Amino acid sequence: MIILAIANQKGGVAKTTTAENIGGYFAKNGIPVLGIDLDSQGNFSTSLGLEMGNGLYRFLVQDEPLENVVVHARNNFDLITNDHSSLIVEEHINRSNFREYILAKKLENAKKYKLIILDCPPSGSSILQLLSLIAADFAIIPTTLDLLALHGVTQIIQTVSSLNTFPNVTPPRLVGILPTFFDRFRTNESIFNMAELQRICGIDLILPPITKSTILREASAHGQTIWEYAPKSSAAVGYKDGTRIKNSANCFGGYLHLCELISPLVK
Repeated sequence: MIILAIANQKGGVAKTTTAENIGGYFAKNGIPVLGIDLDSQGNFSTSLGLEMGNGLYRFLVQDEPLENVVVHARNNFDLITNDHSSLIVEEHINRSNFREYILAKKLENAKKYKLIILDCPPSGSSILQLLSLIAADFAIIPTTLDLLALHGVTQIIQTVSSLNTFPNVTPPRLVGILPTFFDRFRTNESIFNMAELQRICGIDLILPPITKSTILREASAHGQTIWEYAPKSSAAVGYKDGTRIKNSANCFGGYLHLCELISPLVK
């Protein structure tokens, strides 16, 4: 079992889209996946065609067993839902002893899943984001290529590094920075900000990008993953680029490329 956090301090960078499509990919390939919605907006639930719910509250506050709180989203894909009750969850956790380790301890009993995906809230001050990063083995940071989002990247990297100050905590290994809403035709802003991202984080940490596409928004609106809604789209399989390392569709980027890079960690 590995635990993967999808995190950024800034909202609107496709964290939930990334979480649902990673989960959908591995689930359709026979890997048991558990998604956990830690954002009070409940978008992880709605993007999979489910209703928002208080699963996280029941799991962390009422101490209900995992099997009682999960919702079956797809074959091999279960979800702990969330809604505005997460505000009560945060209040409860803030009053608890050893609060930073609560989620990590609870997930020790989730061994039936090979992959657990944590869709983190955008606020860096959220205790739920801290709990997620402490519980996680690996982290992916999605980011749009605009200045405010780049600041969010540096902030979340600093947050991950600061976890060394907690006893018996190993910070999650950073899989990489995932450029989202990438303009493949390279506007001046995209060129400048991609270069800035590479300068700040190092080119080796930049993952193959997810192209800018309305298809992803349409898929979420229909409660479907990209694999169900448009499996041959550039958002799913990437785009032709003869100069880059390719995925199994002979393309570069897209969620296929990302999931194939993650596969050795899961399997």
